[in-house]
Amino acid sequence: MTFSLISDELANAKTSKKEFLEKIERIIPFSEWIEIIKPCYYKGEHGNKPYDLELMLRIYLLQNLYDLSDMKVVNEVIDSRAFSDFCGVDSPNQIPDGDTVGRFRNILVLNGLQEKLFHQAIEILSEKGLILKRGTIVDSTLIAAPSSTKNKDKKRDSDAHSVKKGNQWHFGYKAHIGVDKDSGLVHHLEVTSANVHDVTIVPKLLHGEEKDVNGDSGYVGAEKREGAIIRNKQGKKIKYKINRKPSQIKKLSKSGQYAAKKAEHKKSSVRAKVEHVFAVVKRLFWYRKTRYRGLLKQTAKLNIMFALANLYLADRKSLSV
Repeated sequence: MTFSLISDELANAKTSKKEFLEKIERIIPFSEWIEIIKPCYYKGEHGNKPYDLELMLRIYLLQNLYDLSDMKVVNEVIDSRAFSDFCGVDSPNQIPDGDTVGRFRNILVLNGLQEKLFHQAIEILSEKGLILKRGTIVDSTLIAAPSSTKNKDKKRDSDAHSVKKGNQWHFGYKAHIGVDKDSGLVHHLEVTSANVHDVTIVPKLLHGEEKDVNGDSGYVGAEKREGAIIRNKQGKKIKYKINRKPSQIKKLSKSGQYAAKKAEHKKSSVRAKVEHVFAVVKRLFWYRKTRYRGLLKQTAKLNIMFALANLYLADRKSLSV
């Protein structure tokens, strides 16, 4: 078998990485995202001609989908056939170095473009009728930050904080999300340090058209907080269907406990949808620990992660219909 035949056979081979990137190719609204980024990208009026914007966007997406550093994603594009095909390159000379990738990422961060990409993805999904706005599930997840002081400042990330969950302490950030009750897609995202209490963020996670709000026992009393959204835009009272704390249920009679547990199970079955998007971000995209310092960069990173997770889940839903 000749080298060219082997090469053709490899090009047509279906690997899990290749299949995954073919799906990403299908679901990303490249033209719309490029138009959002273009005004902030290098014009090429002075000095060397900048790399093609779509190439830089594709490399940036790979970096986030596989949780890679600036230098590591460049090496992977060179070494991996699936990566180079996704980027449309066939020579290392076409690929930017790690510093260039880092500068592109910082352009997005400093101009708040990840947030714009997130909202543009929501707009597309809403137009397709995938975000129905009849109810919202609120939840949060911890994103660990390095607690090491082995850096030039000899300090931990000053924007990250510690929080105790169960019997264990965690250092880092929280991603608070508002999820459409029907589709399980994220429509609002807030990023804070880990020590910010979930219940205080609820008003920022609602769009105001909800008939009801679902959340776990960490959100007890959310409707009584100052600034809570009590009525939707139609003037109707929003029902807060929050899980009761186990200690509250234990105080009831046996018959009361039975009825309460049945009601709590019903609430939990609705709330479970929120775990799907967390699973995509943390298990499929492997984003569990940040490599960047500061709230600004965490906010940018999580906006692109949930934009990608939304598009991934929406595609899976459309194919299952």
